[in-house]
Amino acid sequence: MRCLCASTRHAARLLTRYYEEELRPAHLTPAQFELLSVLSARPGLSQSDLAKALDLDQTTLSRNLKVLISRKWIKHGASSQDRRQASYTLSAEGHKAWRYAVPYWQSAQTHMQQKLGSDWQTVWSALDRLINAEGSRRLLRD
Repeated sequence: MRCLCASTRHAARLLTRYYEEELRPAHLTPAQFELLSVLSARPGLSQSDLAKALDLDQTTLSRNLKVLISRKWIKHGASSQDRRQASYTLSAEGHKAWRYAVPYWQSAQTHMQQKLGSDWQTVWSALDRLINAEGSRRLLRD
């Protein structure tokens, strides 16, 4: 029996392993690279805003933040909007690490695009519709 969930999870595991191999020289996992990418584009996010942007639970996000903070790639301080909340930004070393990793990530992207050929845009369109649909959580439940 074909199952969209099982097939998508299988594909995600395969892609994750491939991107892990590609990003290994940069000493980053795909999840850590994504976190650095979000903070590169949107510095100063709170942990809850980061969790929303990455669609992660707080525990998983905390684990990834802890590793990158210990490497001194992410700085945290009090939020300018609410001093009780922490906000996160890339340090200078974090920017350097992210920029160093981008070509490895780009190589993985290019490889996947070549493997998928003309299906590349179709895959992106389908994923974008699923992820960015208005009320996507409700859409999945209805």
